[in-house]
Amino acid sequence: MRREEQRYARESAKRYKEQQKLNEIQAAYGAVESWKSRVLYLKTIHLKSSIEVDWNKIKNIEKPVQPKSEFKNEDFAKNTLENFKPTFLDKLFGLIPKKIKNLKELLEQAKIKDKNENDANFKKYLDNFNDWEKLQEISIGVAKKQIEFYEKALEYFNPFSKIGEIGDQIDIFLNDDFVDIHLAVNSLDVIPDYELKQTSTGKLSKTNISRTRFNELYQQHVCSCILRVGREIFALLPYKYSRINATTKIVNCKNGNIEENMILSVIFSIDIMQKINFGLSEPLDNINNFTNNVSFNKINGFNLVNKVEFNKR
Repeated sequence: MRREEQRYARESAKRYKEQQKLNEIQAAYGAVESWKSRVLYLKTIHLKSSIEVDWNKIKNIEKPVQPKSEFKNEDFAKNTLENFKPTFLDKLFGLIPKKIKNLKELLEQAKIKDKNENDANFKKYLDNFNDWEKLQEISIGVAKKQIEFYEKALEYFNPFSKIGEIGDQIDIFLNDDFVDIHLAVNSLDVIPDYELKQTSTGKLSKTNISRTRFNELYQQHVCSCILRVGREIFALLPYKYSRINATTKIVNCKNGNIEENMILSVIFSIDIMQKINFGLSEPLDNINNFTNNVSFNKINGFNLVNKVEFNKR
């Protein structure tokens, strides 16, 4: 009997070790996949841009119809009260006054319920009407290419509400012929400085990412963020051109100080933008389809640049 217990104990210990090893392998796999997802996300932010706003379709949306007040609960309760017929037992035990009182109370409750439902429906109608009226006003202004209504469109749709995805701050300057945007992109801290892999035995391997790969990944991230901004603008406003100027904190070679400086400036054209299959190409390759100013090397990363001028497009 003792031998059986010892054998069982050994087998249990073996199964426990095997399960622990399997758990470690699964945990390592999960960590690697999470790291890969993060890296992929940093390079594909531009793929999540909004769909194009169809201003003509918005302009043709029918005006919301004011709902009619309904009294179905009151009608039902009133009908029940008016058609109340006391039973023999009601008469025998004197229950008629009490039952009529209860039915009258139910009638008052039904009136309150109808009022609450009608008030809620009217409030919903008012919200829809105000929203419709606002969009009608904006769509007419956008059709007339009035900058005032471009601003209202940006405020209404708020395409950069999740600014943290693409940077710290965005400033938009609307002109008659083009839109000028300054984007303070995410700093280098957003890029992981390590790489996770799974060994042939299933263990997790963590190594420092090379300087060149780190800089290249940051370059792709910056390009992806700029593309996202350009796509959002073209999806919302009827501009043919937009200029995106990206800034971040980098070392100024002239004085050695870390300062907020421009690292990339690009002029987007809606005509070219619409021809690009973003899912099949890298962000940097997409940026190179447009006139741009950028100075980058794999060892040191981005250098300071000036705005690209519109007369160079």
